[in-house]
Amino acid sequence: MGKSQYIIQFGGLPVGVHDYRFEIGEAFFKNIENSEVQNARVQIDAALTKQNNLLQMHFDISGTVGIDCDRCLKYFDFPINASENLVIKHGDPNDSTDEILVIPEGKEEFDVAHYLYEYVTLALSARRVPCELDKEKFKCDNVVLDKLNNLIIDKEKEEDHQNNPMWEQLNKIKFNKN
Repeated sequence: MGKSQYIIQFGGLPVGVHDYRFEIGEAFFKNIENSEVQNARVQIDAALTKQNNLLQMHFDISGTVGIDCDRCLKYFDFPINASENLVIKHGDPNDSTDEILVIPEGKEEFDVAHYLYEYVTLALSARRVPCELDKEKFKCDNVVLDKLNNLIIDKEKEEDHQNNPMWEQLNKIKFNKN
């Protein structure tokens, strides 16, 4: 993941707004252990606003992320668009939160790679069924859906035909009382 391209040097920057652009692709996600994203074409435009004792960064994220459909398991390039903000200040790094990055006093750079990964991952919906978003552009794999439906129906039939000995005993008690 060539970390040098994701390190922001702010030590010599004048007060004001500074623009950055990051292109994130397959190589970025391959180096992240247990990443559910394996393929992506994402562009992130970032604006760093430097003030005297505070830095603010705004990220505009757009592109596509390769995912499998939750319903039919077909691979899709899922479009994402998101906007995130990050505040950077000096102090005790243990005071960092999701929205505030605290870096040690005297440090004049920070690495945004982890935040970029989180922002792209958070831009994905929890339920990934692209055909629900756009039925014209994304079409589910009907062959796989038919196989899954047949498995469900076969399983239900199998469960109906199996007799559980515990229920047999209860049925005997029930029918003996009547």
